[in-house]
Amino acid sequence: MPEDFLNITAAELRILKILWQVGSGTVRDVKDQLAAESDEAPAYTTVMTLMNQLAAKSALHVDRGRQPFVYRPAVQRERVLTQRLRQFVQTVFDGQAGELVLRLVEQADISSEDLKRIEAKIDAKERSTPPAKGKGKKEGRS
Repeated sequence: MPEDFLNITAAELRILKILWQVGSGTVRDVKDQLAAESDEAPAYTTVMTLMNQLAAKSALHVDRGRQPFVYRPAVQRERVLTQRLRQFVQTVFDGQAGELVLRLVEQADISSEDLKRIEAKIDAKERSTPPAKGKGKKEGRS
């Protein structure tokens, strides 16, 4: 895996999502938000441990000059989500991203607006990617 790969767990991702949304916060702030989003309130020490792990991974900045400490994201949301998605595709779909897309289209509830956005992305990708030998543009697409 690349040297700058961040191995962010699902629990750590929940914390990062909160901090991306609010900008910064204390352990108590994050704990309270997690409790509001779930039936089970996590223990303060659990949240503190997870936030310290994220800081050790350089995923959070810690302002130790304030009491209580204030944490803010040190990584961009897009970077983490891209890494998690690549990891998911590799682990679950053996690196075959097309299989994931096909399953989503077949099995997920996708709005017509989202389908149009997906089609536009596919069209843009097709225009920017040279065709494989012996293959032309797919029939039925304009």
